[in-house]
Amino acid sequence: MNIFKILLICTVSLHIEAEVQVLINPVNLPENMLPGTQLSRAYDKDVAGRADVYHFLNKTKDFVIDASSGVITSTKVFNYETDPIRFLLIVDSGGLRRRVLTVNIIDVPESPDCTADPQFSSGTATVELDEDYPLFQSIYRVTATDEDFANGDRLKYTIETQLSGPKRGANCFGVDPVSGVVSVNGEDSLDFDAGFHVFQLALRATDTKGLFCQGTLIIRVRNINDEKPQFEPFPLNLINVTEKMPVGEIIARVKATDRDEDSSITYSFKTQQEVFRLDPVTGIITLLKPLNLDKPNNSKVYPLEVEARDNGNHSSTYVFTVSVENVDEPISCDSSFSTGAGVSVSVPENTPASAPIYMILSRDPDLEQEVEHFQLVIAVRSREDLSVESCTGTITINIQNVNDESPILTYVPDAPINIYENLPVGTELVKLTATDRDIGDSVHYEFVGTPKEFSINEDSGVVTVAYPLDYEDASTPKSWVLYFRAYDNERMHSTTGTLTVILQDVNDNRPQCSQDIYIIELPENIPVETLLVSLACTDKDGTVPNNNITYHLITDTFSNETFTLTNNELKIGPSHLDFDNAVFAGMHFKYTLFVRVSDEGNPVLSTMITVIVRVSRINELNPTGTTLAFTFSIFENSPVDTLVGEITFTDADWPFNNVKYAIVGGNLGTPPIFYIEPDTGMIKLLGSLDREMQSRYKIAVRVTDLDNDALPDPIRQRSATAQVTVHVLNVNDEPPVCTPPHLETQIYSAMKTPFIQLNCSDRDSPQEHLSYSIVGGNTNNQFILWRRDFGPPSLAATQNFQGDVFQGILAPETFQLLIEVTDELGGDPVSQLSTTTAVIIHVFPWSMTQPTPSTVTATTTMTTSVLTKISYYWSPDNWIPAVLTLTGALFLMCLYAVAWCLFKDVPACSRLFPHCHKHQQKQPSLTAVESGQVTSDRNALLAQLSDKGSQDVEQLRKDSGSDERRSALTSRKVTKPLSHLLYLKRSCEEVDGLRVPGEKAYEGNYCRGHVLSAHRASFISVSYNPPTEISVPNFRNSSYDQPCRKQPPSEGQSGAPMLH
Repeated sequence: MNIFKILLICTVSLHIEAEVQVLINPVNLPENMLPGTQLSRAYDKDVAGRADVYHFLNKTKDFVIDASSGVITSTKVFNYETDPIRFLLIVDSGGLRRRVLTVNIIDVPESPDCTADPQFSSGTATVELDEDYPLFQSIYRVTATDEDFANGDRLKYTIETQLSGPKRGANCFGVDPVSGVVSVNGEDSLDFDAGFHVFQLALRATDTKGLFCQGTLIIRVRNINDEKPQFEPFPLNLINVTEKMPVGEIIARVKATDRDEDSSITYSFKTQQEVFRLDPVTGIITLLKPLNLDKPNNSKVYPLEVEARDNGNHSSTYVFTVSVENVDEPISCDSSFSTGAGVSVSVPENTPASAPIYMILSRDPDLEQEVEHFQLVIAVRSREDLSVESCTGTITINIQNVNDESPILTYVPDAPINIYENLPVGTELVKLTATDRDIGDSVHYEFVGTPKEFSINEDSGVVTVAYPLDYEDASTPKSWVLYFRAYDNERMHSTTGTLTVILQDVNDNRPQCSQDIYIIELPENIPVETLLVSLACTDKDGTVPNNNITYHLITDTFSNETFTLTNNELKIGPSHLDFDNAVFAGMHFKYTLFVRVSDEGNPVLSTMITVIVRVSRINELNPTGTTLAFTFSIFENSPVDTLVGEITFTDADWPFNNVKYAIVGGNLGTPPIFYIEPDTGMIKLLGSLDREMQSRYKIAVRVTDLDNDALPDPIRQRSATAQVTVHVLNVNDEPPVCTPPHLETQIYSAMKTPFIQLNCSDRDSPQEHLSYSIVGGNTNNQFILWRRDFGPPSLAATQNFQGDVFQGILAPETFQLLIEVTDELGGDPVSQLSTTTAVIIHVFPWSMTQPTPSTVTATTTMTTSVLTKISYYWSPDNWIPAVLTLTGALFLMCLYAVAWCLFKDVPACSRLFPHCHKHQQKQPSLTAVESGQVTSDRNALLAQLSDKGSQDVEQLRKDSGSDERRSALTSRKVTKPLSHLLYLKRSCEEVDGLRVPGEKAYEGNYCRGHVLSAHRASFISVSYNPPTEISVPNFRNSSYDQPCRKQPPSEGQSGAPMLH
């Protein structure tokens, strides 16, 4: 008991001692809270105002406590996934009682991180692929991480925007929501020739909390030659010409188009043509040979199959027919010769032989058909006398061929031939033709000189390109005058001609710029019209308009009004940059612009330039509130940590409303009575209030923005100051006070007017709210309180005290009145406070005889004493009663164990301290007659039953191994004959072999209580009834499994067997 008293006294003493208080406990600290955040405050009123009193007993680097003010702050930014999530800080102020502050780190959902690929997060990740890229094959994989993976968070990948250029509106790509793999989805065809040259994908990784990170992937599509040229057909696929069409005349022009942007088309005949020529660049078909139908070898119909092939080896064919219309051309002779009279020719006699006499034909019927023989009819007459004698005969003149003709050029282009620089080597330019009138003679061709750019076929006269042409190459001429020669077989005759070839520029060079990508970082307050970049691009093509460059800015709706491209200069405007925008935050505070630089050639070639403008934040705006003056009210009896009010300020700089609050001035008291939560602006009570001491507080609160500038705080921090007025509302916590606390006066019995005035006041109640009443000593209501207005009342007598008046006085008399003063007049009685003042009145009669000398006048002495009663109480923690209860229970158990050891063998205490051995069932007692009869027969039976019992024991031992015996031993009802009911003098060791199946053998001196006794004393139990059913307890949970103890025979017992 003494120990318990000492423990109780020590516990009470701990509660009586002043203890440190932790205002906020536990503290739930978000993991992303900045270092220096005020978490809580330790407060001990006994050491308030002292220096260096608060500290942590356990060492920690993560938290600090101000030794003077007790303010507890953090020193770092915590990570819920890697740091401990709970801290126990022991706060000590030097007293006997300490406090444990629990700080719980609260998991704050964190945005995924896309910076694993810096180019992706910065918007410069670029991928190039061909326009025939396979479907659903990986192009790019977004790599994002999330620290919340450990908490079961998962990421989902999406495409927020998909911009295409220069043609918009394509949706060609998709992203796997689980793996982040970007691929061609096949929704729209990825066709460069349709205008889809570049794509900008805004890819986002979003977690289950809705937080995300975002990056930009730029996909450039490479044009491949995947389109076949398409012909524009002729009407009915037919061209009609006449046989009179001259050689070199244009018959038609075939035209094919190719959707591939940079493709050039060349034309050719699928089969060799000798009658028609096809310009490989322009597709113009001209006539090489006359179409004279008078020649049997000439056909009236020419089926032509033209092939158009691009530079990617894609081709298509077009078949059409050239139909030749016949025009009759009769042989034309000289008109005189063809008349009936004929022609008379006079020939001088000295005309030499073989001299021409007359030309019969005015022209040949066909260009290549000559008259091979002439048949002349000649009449011979005599010159003399005009004799009519004559003879006629026919002379046939056959003309024999002689190589006397020079080749005649039948087709040489009169106009210069314009060729394009992109013609492949081997392209046919023109086919020169010449004829030789000599029969059997053929014409051959050669260049006069050796131009490396061209070659001519010796037999066919076809001029082809022999060397790659490049208009932009300074060593390549822009025109050629080719001299060629047509000669016969034996080079006896030849003819020369000229062919002019002019090289034409082809738009085969894209504009080239000094940079393909620009990364510019600007502050958000940069002025409008500021020049961002001047693009420097050129085009190698040598002629206009192929080298004329134009610039076109491709923007989205968000940046449409923010940038302007004039010629090659990119400027800010007409709208200024704005970092403080939620949509812009989703774009990672950067603009991705595309500038298409194009030439004016045909086809138009272009180059895409990427301009990434990163905007850095500038702290431009001060925190603003709805008002700069806040007024709050709080009751003076409010407990510590009561919310006084909340100041709300906003900041339009990104991140929005990221401000901190701090009290910087005002009459806060010592120690401070108020504190403000820096992140919420909630002002809370830190100490006790007393309206009677101070009814109003003025507080200056500074609101400072955080992390609103690219420069670290506090270089460009902005702040605002708010004035807070806190009115302390009155609570009736002050009782009335009377000055002096008691009054004493003397009056004559004839006094009828008020004779003394009370002077009472209340610090928290006005005078008119005080009520007065006489609560004691006013016998027969002889005095009343008389109150003229709202001031303190006066005391007056209700009657005079003259002797002739009823109940008057004839001798001096003293009255002691108790007057109760109560505040809150008419208020709630529960909240009313009161005080009592004493008034001692000595009343003397108006006429009074001289007192005898023996009379001693007693002097009343008033003594003021203050009785202070302090009530101490013990308010234990929850664990103390449990510990005390458990200790008491253990103590009682130990006490009982000691008593059992001391008194277990005392018979009088056997009920309280029973033995652990088996209790014998009470046997039915025998009468005296039966006892005597049994005694007389005891010796006779003993010898017989002893032998029988030994046999039975041996039989039991043998049978204990059989299943039938085990079943009998484990049953609750056993039926045995008389011989089996013998309790023989056997030791426990002899019967220990009888075990219940499944039970472990008892070690030591244990017995099984079946039909053998657990007691070592020898006795015989005889039953003269027929076989009887005996109840045997279950061995598994019976009390028979107790130690066998050797006990001395009781009185009247001996070692010999006894009959019971």
